[in-house]
Amino acid sequence: MMSHLERLGSLGAGYRDPMDAIQWGAADAALPWLPLEMLSLAGAESELTRDQRVRLSQIEFARICSAGLWVEGLLISRISRLGYPTIGLAEARIVLNEIREEAGHGLMFLEMVQRAGLENQQLLGPTRVLNTVARLLPANSPEFWALVYVGESVTDTFAVKALQRSLENGSRICPLARDVLAFHHRDEARHIAAARALLEARVGDMSAVRKQAFAGGLRALLPRFVDATLYPTAASLEMLGVDDANALSRAARACPDRRRLALACSAPAIKFLAGLGIGGGDFMDAAAYTVRQPDELA
Repeated sequence: MMSHLERLGSLGAGYRDPMDAIQWGAADAALPWLPLEMLSLAGAESELTRDQRVRLSQIEFARICSAGLWVEGLLISRISRLGYPTIGLAEARIVLNEIREEAGHGLMFLEMVQRAGLENQQLLGPTRVLNTVARLLPANSPEFWALVYVGESVTDTFAVKALQRSLENGSRICPLARDVLAFHHRDEARHIAAARALLEARVGDMSAVRKQAFAGGLRALLPRFVDATLYPTAASLEMLGVDDANALSRAARACPDRRRLALACSAPAIKFLAGLGIGGGDFMDAAAYTVRQPDELA
């Protein structure tokens, strides 16, 4: 009988290259790339023209793609150093499947960022602290896989909510953007399941003291990740041609609707970690962090 890890590894056998599978000619320049009610400036949309809102949807979509490039790039660079027999056959198969699929996702995300005309733009918030921690953690440690799981879960939950709202509310989005979200979610569901399994296998051997330190570290890092991926940078908002991009960036961080969305996107990861004995209700407070200036999170 196959183990849970062996089953997860076998699910990646039918690889599909997104550069071949996606209908790249399905773009519709008149439609937003995300439901307009999910944009970070939804509360200030009366100040924006329809064209500006569509452009903002492209910027926000490109930011999620940039988040994927960042998280998946860190994952590939770290786990590519692991391999059989160091981690065993079942885990090695999962790792190699992830490298193959994440590389395809990266090419897909690059294509969308380029189509938005946003290559080489500052789309993510500060990531220096998160990068440093991710590179210092051993790639086979529970702490590393917790970061992987949180990063994949938060961004995937955002994508799922975008797909659901585009169907439930009749908020039509660009077919190409919808296909990219759906393609990534189909693969990411397996990756998240694998991260959960690898994390569960490692957490069981942790002492209570290490778990407590583990939870404290995650509690400090979660707001930084949410800020970097789900809130707009002033530099990205300047591309809308607005008068005061810094003020709009601060307004997005103070917006109750955006905070609720950030909390909802964090909730599945927080619930799972709490079930492992890591964190609890105070993790929810971390996800709904108080308003901070970008330089405070640098």
